Amino acid sequence: MVLRTAFFLAATMLAPTVARAAPEQLYQGTVGAARVVMTLSEDKAEVFGQYFYLSARLDIDLSGSVRGQTFDLESRVTGDKLHLTRSGATLGGTLTTAKAKRLPVSLRPAGAPENLPADLPPKLSAYERWHLTGLKLTAQEAETIGGKTIRWYREPLSGIRLFRIESGYAAPALAAVNHALARNQWQDVSAWFACTGYEGGPGTDVSEAQKPWLGANHMSYIWNASWSCAGTAHPDFATAGHSFDMRTGRELQLDALLHFGQTPVPAEESDAWYAYRSKRFAPGVVTLLKRYHPEEMAKPSEGDEDGCDYSDPEVWDFPGWALSEKGLWLGAYFARVQRACDAPDWAVLPWSALGLKPGERP
Repeated sequence: MVLRTAFFLAATMLAPTVARAAPEQLYQGTVGAARVVMTLSEDKAEVFGQYFYLSARLDIDLSGSVRGQTFDLESRVTGDKLHLTRSGATLGGTLTTAKAKRLPVSLRPAGAPENLPADLPPKLSAYERWHLTGLKLTAQEAETIGGKTIRWYREPLSGIRLFRIESGYAAPALAAVNHALARNQWQDVSAWFACTGYEGGPGTDVSEAQKPWLGANHMSYIWNASWSCAGTAHPDFATAGHSFDMRTGRELQLDALLHFGQTPVPAEESDAWYAYRSKRFAPGVVTLLKRYHPEEMAKPSEGDEDGCDYSDPEVWDFPGWALSEKGLWLGAYFARVQRACDAPDWAVLPWSALGLKPGERP
């Protein structure tokens, strides 16, 4: 699923952007007695980066200047200042806190992180993998939903929870789906560590999964998140869905479920795909929703500035989505001033509208 907020993700979604014009150098070492991991990228006389303490894992931004072998860096989040000197492959110097406490710094090139969890997302960087070294999930309560059993797992530092399915489907599909769920959970944990608030603590307010819908042939769950990361212009939130075919274990794609026109959907992220989403997909969604939800899709009265215009195709070009017993739910996405209109509960297309063959429905 694609969101214009660049959310689910990755994750991905929560971290403030750090300018990088050169390859990153990854270091590990100590600040005082505390273990840290740091990444730095030089661009002529400027240097950018971030680091975290292994005790908390939350990213701390860095920016500053480099002159010869000397780095002067500062964090806009904590106010900490680092004065470092490069000697061969190592860095040494001092960190001065916002309260004027001075701590010695000793850094060396970081090797590959060890003791990593299984089922990590493949696109995590080495620095992001260092975030996750040594972490484990804690098994929590089991639940029975429609005769099928799930169990929740929690990562203790971030508090991120997600379920695994223990029974109710064929074993090969269960293994594939639970592998995908583990990857999703670690991606969300990584995003949580990357979002530090303006006061230096966690910047993520909510990051949680709703209870899943478990159909005969499909499974779906919705992830809700809200955050205010240091370095971003304003707080934000997003809703994302993940849906799976429980006969094959494969994650479903919206374009395969809801397709408009006779020609194949262009490759995702291509220019042709963006054009398809805006010119064919979104108008097609509006037509269907008007058929099944005419009152909610009515255009607001003239002068109603607080009204939500769900008849505007632009709010449906990259919707969130999930499956349920009733059909396909689509989550509209509005510009910031109307974000309260996002993701209405009523926007469900019945299974009959998807053109599925008998036996492909729940």
